[in-house]
Amino acid sequence: MKTLSRLLILACAAAVAFAQSICPAAGGTSPFPHPPDPTGTGCNVVITIAANGTPSVQVTDSTPYEESEDVLVGVKNNSTSTVASIGLTGTDIFGFDGDGICTFTFVGSSYCTTAQQNGTDPQDYQGPTSTFAIPTPPNTGTVNFSPAIAANGGTAYFSLEGVPTVSLTVTVTTGGGGGTTGTPVPGSLVLLGLGLACLTGWQLGSRVFAR
Repeated sequence: MKTLSRLLILACAAAVAFAQSICPAAGGTSPFPHPPDPTGTGCNVVITIAANGTPSVQVTDSTPYEESEDVLVGVKNNSTSTVASIGLTGTDIFGFDGDGICTFTFVGSSYCTTAQQNGTDPQDYQGPTSTFAIPTPPNTGTVNFSPAIAANGGTAYFSLEGVPTVSLTVTVTTGGGGGTTGTPVPGSLVLLGLGLACLTGWQLGSRVFAR
């Protein structure tokens, strides 16, 4: 019984380690050569929209997911408004060259069409809820989200060509008909199960170690 309780405690620790994941994990027959930030966000870059609507950019893993130049970008919206689009500027970040995330397999990559899997730009770089508008390539463009990214913790992801520099700027458009957190991916369901296991383990542990 004590062994079971200890195992459940270890499971709880694993759940905490992966609870902050924003971007998808590598998987399938052609996974990312380099899974970004595997024990944290799962992203190369995270754009966070603060409660007051102010965006910030953090490079969480500077090694490109295909070990050349491309980066997996996650967005977390901590504001009280949905986020319909984000404007980005950076050196060659929209200079797509046929090796976006959809040319690899990952958890949730079933949204990728045959054209995306074959490297059709810019679609192969898009996430499941994102599209690109690139009026002045390769340095400036807009990422549009449909549905909009939900308020109070909603997330989304996509890929770009190159790690953003410190001069990268972000503009955020709120609104968009109300975002949604979407259907939980398998990883989310696992975390839910681990959460229930943690509660059970805590109760068992309390009884066992009290003896």
